[in-house]
Amino acid sequence: MADRSVATTDTFEVFRTTYNSTGTDVGDISTLGNSFSGTATDLVEGVNKNTTTIATLPSAGFSIAMAVALG
Repeated sequence: MADRSVATTDTFEVFRTTYNSTGTDVGDISTLGNSFSGTATDLVEGVNKNTTTIATLPSAGFSIAMAVALG
């Protein structure tokens, strides 16, 4: 995941594209819990690859939330 920041002097367009890029890095949260065996290209795929049971999904969601919040 890339380290991104938006300066207070940046335009709304810079903020918008940075925000969208961060969303791409996180992935589609609705697919959390689906099986995944390929090479992970986003955070959700990485969690899905390492999550083996439905019981670990609450902690997986927390892991994603913390990663996004802390950058």
